[in-house]
Amino acid sequence: MKKVILSFVLMGPLIGGTFSNARAQEKKLSFSLNLGVQTLLYRESSFDNAWFTLDARVGLALGKFLEISPEVMFTTDDSLEFDVTWFYPGLLLNLRLGDFFVGAGAVLPIVFYERGSESGNLAPKVNIGYSAGPFALTAYLFTWTEEYLDFLEFNFIGATIGYKF
Repeated sequence: MKKVILSFVLMGPLIGGTFSNARAQEKKLSFSLNLGVQTLLYRESSFDNAWFTLDARVGLALGKFLEISPEVMFTTDDSLEFDVTWFYPGLLLNLRLGDFFVGAGAVLPIVFYERGSESGNLAPKVNIGYSAGPFALTAYLFTWTEEYLDFLEFNFIGATIGYKF
């Protein structure tokens, strides 16, 4: 629970600063809502389940090519029963090259279920995407970094389509 509180404390001023800087710098801020699907990439069980995702992203331009992107992703399994849901607050730094972008950062996995909630370690995340007008396609991978797992042993891959406001 300490990790969850710490992540919100650290991300709060950043997101607040993003909105206050947006007024001073027209067209430097973007907001998007994205729908997608992700699956597990693991040596014992890959591509056997799908999870639906909904995420919100804020993009703050840092110069001509860089963008810092706080995001919050909500994930549930394909049964849509919401017995177990995942929440991934994160922060990425994207390099924008025309309509294409590539980025890296970290997310904090938090699971909610009947008996309560738990959080994991920060998980590194990479993404690549393409923007066309108000629409964006993004592919991503993040890996869990728990003590009992080797690096890049337990991964999630996914794709989203989003609309930028």
